[in-house]
Amino acid sequence: MRSISNFIGISLTLMLSAFIASPSMTAAVIDDAADLTTQQAQERMEMQDMRQELGNIKSTFGEATEGMEKLRQQVKQQASLQEVHLIAKEGSWEVVPGATAAGLTYNGQQPGPVIRVKEGDSVKVILHNQLKSPTSLYFHGMTLPHNIGGLPRKDAGLVTAGKTYAFSFIAPAAGTYWYHPQIVHADQMGKGLYGAIVVEPVRMAKTYERDFVMVIGQASVPTAAKSSTYFTVNGKSAPAIPPLEVNSGERIRLRMLNASASACPISLTGHRFEVVSTNGSDGVEPHLVRDTLTLQPGDRYDLEFTANNPGVWSLASLLPSQTNNDGKFPGGIAVVVRYPDALAPH
Repeated sequence: MRSISNFIGISLTLMLSAFIASPSMTAAVIDDAADLTTQQAQERMEMQDMRQELGNIKSTFGEATEGMEKLRQQVKQQASLQEVHLIAKEGSWEVVPGATAAGLTYNGQQPGPVIRVKEGDSVKVILHNQLKSPTSLYFHGMTLPHNIGGLPRKDAGLVTAGKTYAFSFIAPAAGTYWYHPQIVHADQMGKGLYGAIVVEPVRMAKTYERDFVMVIGQASVPTAAKSSTYFTVNGKSAPAIPPLEVNSGERIRLRMLNASASACPISLTGHRFEVVSTNGSDGVEPHLVRDTLTLQPGDRYDLEFTANNPGVWSLASLLPSQTNNDGKFPGGIAVVVRYPDALAPH
């Protein structure tokens, strides 16, 4: 048995030696190894190319996605862009029949047009100065960047005679605000340059069905003997103020703005209202329930009431000096509130 094992071992050794010593077999092994190395190198290059292509695809896709997002934002911004033109110029308006006030106007009207936007809107207000002197614009109650809300200076809100300037900003939280010249041009506000801005909510549901903007002001009415001051609501004095018509069951919001130089105690007969917003801050809690409220100069109060008492009522100042025109009653701040259905014949 031992001799047989030795024989097998010697034979295997001789066969392995012959295999290694054979030139053709050795070359074949080396060629296969070289082919494998080359193949692996080619595969690595192909993998690198694939990674590069994939990276290019990802980069292109990322750029396309980024471009689409920018385009979407631009479209969205354009869709929500609210552009308003205000033309400041001298003008006159009829306060009551036979009495015309002289002063300054926006777009030929007093007060200026109500600007209505939604919170988050892009707003561009373009001011055209057709006055004989410089003017400016302040968005009262809004916290805006210095180049929009700061003191006017050259190329930043100071609009010289005959020039135009654009004020661009994002509408803030819902509420009632107003616009007028800056403090350096406060005399222009006293002559009639002011108007209301209403920012409507998008983040919360409305608590009212209709709203009315009521701007209290003062107008200078020249007469043969003297110049008289008439208190006004939206540029008119009683009895020329259009009535406030409400329907039974409606929830009404009154946006009250005092642009006059006097405190005005306002009372609504036949109803009690809730104070829901003070000087642009919506959501005042708890709601104050009142029938009388005093507005100081510059104050804005949003009041809500339910039209649940059909009839004819008044929304008026409690001061006789604010409810007459040169001693004639009714005058000044006295608005008729009425239900059309209550006036229908029965």
